[in-house]
Amino acid sequence: MMKQIVLSLCMVGLLSGYPLVSIAEQGPKNAVVSMVTGTVRTVSAANPEGRILKIGDKLARHDSVTVEKGARLAIRFPDRTVMRFAEASSFRIQELSYDKGTKDKHFKISLFMGKLWAQVKKLTTPKSAVAVETSNAVAGVRGTVYGVTIEPDASSLFRVYEGSVSVSGTPKPEATQPQAGLSRPKQVPGPHAVPPPYHEVAMQEWTVIVMAMQQVTVTPDGTASKPQKFDPSSETDEWLLWNQKQDALMKL
Repeated sequence: MMKQIVLSLCMVGLLSGYPLVSIAEQGPKNAVVSMVTGTVRTVSAANPEGRILKIGDKLARHDSVTVEKGARLAIRFPDRTVMRFAEASSFRIQELSYDKGTKDKHFKISLFMGKLWAQVKKLTTPKSAVAVETSNAVAGVRGTVYGVTIEPDASSLFRVYEGSVSVSGTPKPEATQPQAGLSRPKQVPGPHAVPPPYHEVAMQEWTVIVMAMQQVTVTPDGTASKPQKFDPSSETDEWLLWNQKQDALMKL
């Protein structure tokens, strides 16, 4: 009887023209709230009026989230990648897919304001991608720990604590004129390390590999600074110290 049911389903799939995908291949399509303090709200297509998040709640592709003042949020993706968001942050889940069979994953977060801390599990397939985008740049990783901060002037600060991050410009239609003293924007082939001497680069010109204990600032007009070293051990920022503590607890 079971064989007949399976055969019938296969015939329906073939006749309808839609490929059949097993449950194992589909994998989970949600991120799960693993920690929340204060008030965090989400809006989705299924619930346009919004709801307040609590531990265990699920977030899906295209969900928008606002972390209110005094609140914090941590979400866990299907591969156990974790992203944490500071107070006064807002973001949208642009991509969220995971294949349990092949381990292919595609996670993409748009950070509109605030701070994000990401602990990304290593990418094991060439097709996989995990990215965080701001209004003027995109950070893509292959397994790392890094932070993203949207400053009050709308510039983006990318700091890498482990591994490496590829930071690329996201050109805007109005950003077509070259900056003073800089070459005209041009296309370049793929991510690459920037050899010394470093120079500031205009939108559309650059993709920079930021290594561990380096940071890059991207101004609102899309100009990137050179990668600069920083020493986290000398910092007293409470957000940084809290995330380092949370990461240590995850390893226990």
